[in-house]
Amino acid sequence: MAKIRTISGTIDSQDVGWTLSHEHLVSGMGGMDRIGLYNEEEALRRCDDALNVAHKAQIQTIIDCTPVDLGRQVSAFKKLSSSSPINIVAATGLYRWVPLSYYSWDPDTVAQFFQREIEDGIEGTNIHAGIIKIAWDIEYSSTVGGANSLQSQLEKCARGAARASKRSGVPITCHTRAVDRVGIRLLDIFEEEEIDLAAVTIGHTNDSTEIDYVLELARRGANVGLDRFTKNMNEEELIRRSEIALALIEAGYAEQTSLGHDSAAYSVNRGPASGGPRIEDADCWLPVPGFEIPWLLSKGVGQDSIDAMMVKSIQRTFESAQAMKS
Repeated sequence: MAKIRTISGTIDSQDVGWTLSHEHLVSGMGGMDRIGLYNEEEALRRCDDALNVAHKAQIQTIIDCTPVDLGRQVSAFKKLSSSSPINIVAATGLYRWVPLSYYSWDPDTVAQFFQREIEDGIEGTNIHAGIIKIAWDIEYSSTVGGANSLQSQLEKCARGAARASKRSGVPITCHTRAVDRVGIRLLDIFEEEEIDLAAVTIGHTNDSTEIDYVLELARRGANVGLDRFTKNMNEEELIRRSEIALALIEAGYAEQTSLGHDSAAYSVNRGPASGGPRIEDADCWLPVPGFEIPWLLSKGVGQDSIDAMMVKSIQRTFESAQAMKS
């Protein structure tokens, strides 16, 4: 059993219940609250509605994968901490574009920055990050600039995340561009940093159409995040993604598979051309409990396997991380 920090306090890993492994309450850009791109009253209303809808669908915990440069709003966390019916785990870390401020840092300095939000609290509050989020997407292919290339900087920050994970005992979750199979290189780096891969989630893996890549991540001991599953996908695509979960279950990796949507209750990213947040959708966290799980059950998957993905895989990542704390 491990202790997990949420925005409302600490819970035991045995109490997480059904968990969505990669979501966002509020997302956008760092500083958006200071330049007129963020309406907290509206954001809180949307978050409250979406959290209550998800709770009615048996969701008990949501991992919010929003670091500061993706628009994390600690003020919203503070207000939701007393009203949310769901446990919310906040993240430290960074998003796809490494800030220039980090460029001269070494991995230990990166680690210290992440540790501060885990151990001391976020932005001077008593809300502590409970997970480290990093993101490798198309930027990882950029090698121009040697040590200053985006690829080099992203690899350095991955090492910083690994060191912070070992020192603070919290897991790492990774946004990845699955088509580029970058999860393999991430696991190589984490192994070089001598962390338990059971504490690592390679996310957005159900974007991949290559089942051998998906299974390779699981064989190496990592948690496989099947956390891109949204309402705007057609049924054929929803079924294709559900089949990846089925393949992992059939291969014996249910306890290394977690489910989610990568959806936000309030986001200014990819909003309307006129500006402002995306269209409201209080059901944004329903496709997994409303479609994917019923589909898996209809294919003969047992409730034990559903609970392994929705509960045990999450417990495993937090418990593995806490066990290696130095």
